[in-house]
Amino acid sequence: MKNTLLFLVLAATATAQNLPPAVSITDVSVDEVAQQLTFTYQLTDFENDPCEVWLKFSTDGGEFFALAAPTDLTADAGTNILPGAKTLVWDYSAHADGIFGTRIRIVASDGHSAGIASMVSQVSEAGLLASLETVNGIRHYNAAPQRLEEVRSHIETQFAAAGLQSERHAFTYANTGMGNIIGRLAGLKDEAVTYIIDAHFDGVSNGPAADDNGSGVAGVLEALRILSQYDFEHSIRFIGFDAEELGLIGSQRYVQNGIKPYEDLQGVLNFEMIGFYSDEPNSQMLPAGFDQLFPQAAQQVADNEYRGDFLTVVGNTASNPLTTAFVDASTQYVPDLSLVVAEVPGTGTIAPDLRRSDHARFWDAGKKALMLTDASEFRNYNYHTPGDSIGTLNFTFMANVVKATLATAAQLAVPISAGHDDFDLSILSVDDDGHSHGFPAEVRIYPNPTGGLLSLETGSVHAFRTRAEVYDLSGRQLLRKVMEFGNGSSVAVLDVSDLANGSYMLVLDSGEGSVSRSFVVEH
Repeated sequence: MKNTLLFLVLAATATAQNLPPAVSITDVSVDEVAQQLTFTYQLTDFENDPCEVWLKFSTDGGEFFALAAPTDLTADAGTNILPGAKTLVWDYSAHADGIFGTRIRIVASDGHSAGIASMVSQVSEAGLLASLETVNGIRHYNAAPQRLEEVRSHIETQFAAAGLQSERHAFTYANTGMGNIIGRLAGLKDEAVTYIIDAHFDGVSNGPAADDNGSGVAGVLEALRILSQYDFEHSIRFIGFDAEELGLIGSQRYVQNGIKPYEDLQGVLNFEMIGFYSDEPNSQMLPAGFDQLFPQAAQQVADNEYRGDFLTVVGNTASNPLTTAFVDASTQYVPDLSLVVAEVPGTGTIAPDLRRSDHARFWDAGKKALMLTDASEFRNYNYHTPGDSIGTLNFTFMANVVKATLATAAQLAVPISAGHDDFDLSILSVDDDGHSHGFPAEVRIYPNPTGGLLSLETGSVHAFRTRAEVYDLSGRQLLRKVMEFGNGSSVAVLDVSDLANGSYMLVLDSGEGSVSRSFVVEH
């Protein structure tokens, strides 16, 4: 009775939380004449929700999966696919060249999504403090190169630990090796569409640089910690830029040669000092000419007695959709965060003080980008001094900035409740139709399905040896053995009893040729 009650409680809890669907590819066959691939897959959903199913394919080893055109898919693809054993047929004629070097991903979404409010609620002041303590201190290419490298490595480690596709985008400046740290949370649907959350991690040579820009790095890592737990339709990049203090060099190099050819970059959210806050009157100054360029924003600051208690959102005209998305997300999810918005024309050259961070390089390239800032020296009197320390910062304000940014990125990337399974077509690169392609004998396998022992029967005019390899349907090699066959009719036995129930591919390679056979294990 207790076990029954426990099951009912767990089931009710799982239902309330909505478990994502699961996909398992169980068999794949190829018709090279019709240029069609047929996938058999099992679709499971705890709540038995109808799902949307789509297919993606990667030609670069799994870094990027393009979305197959819905018009090329038949059978159990598209919307309103009920759980159960399913079949999906892909007409790959538009991608026929090198199809056997392609990796396939079948994705199913149940139409639910994680609540953004739940993501926002996870932002932690303690987490921000811990991250800032880890990166705090002089980190300058000349004054403290070892400390700068430690921070680079720390960001790199955090990206990898979160499961991102991560890389170091290396470059040389001032005869010194430097590098941006880049991580990618790939979307499960149209992953080409990409949004960036970034901050520069280098600092000045004469101080711990807690606000400039340890606060931004802490914000990136906190957003990463939370967003990496979820799936999205589109991709989110997390970037630590190097050499910002030397003239926005890291972001310049990234824009020049770091954006991937497959990426459709739709927005950059750049943290540039997000920790200094003051509710004292006259604690906020304005850059020269700000009141003339942005009279409404200047009046807002004046009406608040020039208190430094707001986040400045700096965009340009082309970035207006991103600015609107940020303001809307902040209003909905972080109503306590006060915003002052400044939108410059063109690339902002009319207001140089509003170009002093990595967002400007994206403006120059015609990309939408925002600088999110506490206004640097126009509020923080410790700017670029030894006094820029952790103790001067307000972590409630910092957390609110991260919440608004996280909510914006999540809303734009579109949260999704989905599951997927992959299949590597390279294991089908030899036919399963009885043709040997130079293999010295015809091969028959039995029983199929098998409970553990698989017999291989050949007929050959001479004895030969072959390498036998067993792969699962994701292309992972599970077993490898050298087998001997005599002349005439010959039988050898392969023990597959350690394999779990499911479908597998057997590939035999004699050195002269190869042949493959599919088989099923049923214990």
